[in-house]
Amino acid sequence: MQFTLAAFLQLGCLAAAQTLRPSVSLSHGTYLGTTTQVALSTSTATVNKFIGIPFADPPVRFRASRLPSPSNKTFDATVQQPSCQSEEDCLHLNIFAPKTPGLKAVLVWWHGGALQMGSSAGTDGSNLAANEDIVVVVAQYRLGVFGFPGNVSGLPADELNAGFRDQKTTLKWIQENIAAFGGDKTKVTISGDSAGAVSADSQLMSEPFDKPLFHAAILQSGGLHTFNRIALQIGPASTGLGTGNKKDEQPFLTLAKALNCDVDKALACVQSKTAAEVRVGVSRVNLLFPPVDDGGLSSVGDSDSARRAGRTVKVPVLIGSTFEEGNIFPQNNIASKTFDEWTRIVYPENAAARSEVARAYAVGSDWLIQSESDARNLLHSDYQFACTTTYDANMMASIGIPTWRYLFNASFPNGRRAGHGSDVGFLFGSSQSTDQNKILSRRIQGAWASFVKDPQAGPGWAKYGSAPKSLGNLGGEGDRKSITLSDPQVVDSRCHVWTDAYDPNRPKS
Repeated sequence: MQFTLAAFLQLGCLAAAQTLRPSVSLSHGTYLGTTTQVALSTSTATVNKFIGIPFADPPVRFRASRLPSPSNKTFDATVQQPSCQSEEDCLHLNIFAPKTPGLKAVLVWWHGGALQMGSSAGTDGSNLAANEDIVVVVAQYRLGVFGFPGNVSGLPADELNAGFRDQKTTLKWIQENIAAFGGDKTKVTISGDSAGAVSADSQLMSEPFDKPLFHAAILQSGGLHTFNRIALQIGPASTGLGTGNKKDEQPFLTLAKALNCDVDKALACVQSKTAAEVRVGVSRVNLLFPPVDDGGLSSVGDSDSARRAGRTVKVPVLIGSTFEEGNIFPQNNIASKTFDEWTRIVYPENAAARSEVARAYAVGSDWLIQSESDARNLLHSDYQFACTTTYDANMMASIGIPTWRYLFNASFPNGRRAGHGSDVGFLFGSSQSTDQNKILSRRIQGAWASFVKDPQAGPGWAKYGSAPKSLGNLGGEGDRKSITLSDPQVVDSRCHVWTDAYDPNRPKS
């Protein structure tokens, strides 16, 4: 009798504990999350966390993902699921939702990693969700050859770029389910850093243009132009992301050969291999697997012409870069070529353009350029990231897209300037090494949340191009803990030398 009573009491305690956990019932299952307490300035806030919710069925290799099948099972949503870098069955998302009444604006975040690596594991949205009373969704997507196999014979055009299609499936899932977590499906902002920004930009270029599954976009240090610079020109050699794909090379066929496949039956053969075998083959060929034009989802190869033709979603965009994007990349890779050799890769047959680049980056012409090493580093930073951001912002504003722009310019205790990706921790509240940076982090969160809640009103400064000082300078201009305003023309003083490289077919005035 005592044992029976003890067992009964124990079961009762377990049941009570389970009822205290946040629970959400969806068509594909009931999910039990957890809560976390986040310290605010004068109080604490409770955030419901749901980790590892599937937004799609386990994917079929190289094929478009599908929304989850119905289920009446109950699942534990507290465990981080495998990354898409390590497993194919990886299409999960994490949700961070304030435990407050009412529907809230939603920020969707896609991680960086050149579309070849990364995961949702390192991004905890609790601090941002609590401080700004928004719902944060951090989603995974297929990477490398599993997400971007290329123009492979046998794959229909509308199923290419599986990774981008995973993101489209994420947005469909959000429209169907986010209200159950306290999110407002009519206020969804897509965002990401680096390849995550490339991903968000791909969705901007995605049909249907008149009925998008989102309402605004934030592009942090990336866009379709950025990836083209990294994947196809100077990026691979400087970043260590592969050897650099030649224009006439098909990475998928190179991989198939490495896997001892008949190239005439490459698709079926690679599909028959285990994921582990494919990953070994990828490491052997050392190539990037970039997105390709795919018949409607995204205009990867010529986003400019597509935008000019109106093939884009015209929602408000917040776009920016960091002060010294290139300082995180391997310096020995950048030093492997002289400054002139790098310029010849970009402008192989245009001596006049090379001369203009040389003048813009001449040693001593700027306080940032005190040596040829400085010039090489700044060339990479500008060409791959900073000036592509400028170019994209100009393009968007010119076709009537409400555009806001920023420059992340924080300082760090180690003396380094703001490099690629260093703004992400400030957004999510994890970069709080100094009191100054804690304050700046909160101000950045506030600006981003203002944009997410009311994109048409912007993040708190003038729309790009509407005033002489229309660039939000985050942590610069003499006040390292604030957002001040700067003149974009001063920030962009070198960017004109890259315009012909970015868009050689642009209409000439």
